[in-house]
Amino acid sequence: EKIVKVAQAYVKSKLKEVVTEATVDMPPEILENERRLYEALEEHEDVDLWTRARRHMEGPWRYVLIPSPMPNAFVSEVLPRRIFITTSLMETFIESQDELALVLGHEISHLILGHSSSQNAFETSFRTIEILLLSLDPTEGLLSLAFMSFLASVRHAVGAVYSRENERSADELGIKLCAMACYDTHAASKVFYKMHVHNLESGKDIGPTIFDSHPPTDERYRTLLEESRAQNREAYEATSCATLKSIFWDAMKSGNEDEYEM
Repeated sequence: EKIVKVAQAYVKSKLKEVVTEATVDMPPEILENERRLYEALEEHEDVDLWTRARRHMEGPWRYVLIPSPMPNAFVSEVLPRRIFITTSLMETFIESQDELALVLGHEISHLILGHSSSQNAFETSFRTIEILLLSLDPTEGLLSLAFMSFLASVRHAVGAVYSRENERSADELGIKLCAMACYDTHAASKVFYKMHVHNLESGKDIGPTIFDSHPPTDERYRTLLEESRAQNREAYEATSCATLKSIFWDAMKSGNEDEYEM
C-alpha cells in the first residue's frame, strides 16, 4: 500500500509541475480565458500523459494473488486499480518487502507512463500499414502474402525494441518510487539477480535476440544496482521518508507521554 500512495503523490506532483511549465509561455489571452486554457492544456503532450496517469492512479487499490506456476506481476488499464501477482512469483523470487516493493513499483510505472496505450497505438499503426500495402498489391495477393510475412517479422522485432525501452523506463521510475517509499533499493535489486540465475538454471537464458520483449535480467540487475546508489531512501530523508519518520517519532512520543502520565 505504501508504494501505491507514494506513486499517487508522485503523479499528482508531476501533473502540477508539467501544467506550470506548460502555462509559462502562454499568452495572457489564453491564460485569462478558462475554455481556451483547458483546450491548450489538453493538447499538451506531457499534460495529457500525467492527467491520464492521475486518472489511472486515483482511488483505492487492490492486490490480487493468482494461483499460477508462471512467475509474473502486472497491472491493466482494463481492470483498473488492481495489481495482479502470481503465487509462483511470490514463492520463487520474493523474500522481502523491499523486493516486492520494487516489483510493484515497476508494474505501476508501466501504467503511469502509459505503456499499454502507446503499445496499442504502435500495433494499430503497423497493422494499418500492412492493410494498406495489401490493398495496393497488383498481384492480387501473391506478393502480399510473402511481404506480409516479412512485415510481421519486422513488426515483432520493432515491437520488441519498443517493449525493451518501456521495460527500462519502468525500471527507472520503479526504483525511484521504491526509494521514495523508503525501501532499501540496493537489497530490492537482488530480485532481478535471482531471476537471472533462475533463467540460467532453467535454460531460458540463451542470450539476447532482436525479438526479446525484455532486456536481459542480468543487465537489469546491474543497472538497478547502479541506480540504487542515487535512488535510495537516504535521498528522500528530507521529504517522503521524513514524513514517515515524523509519524513514527510522534507515535513514540505519544506513547512515552502516556507512560509518564500513568
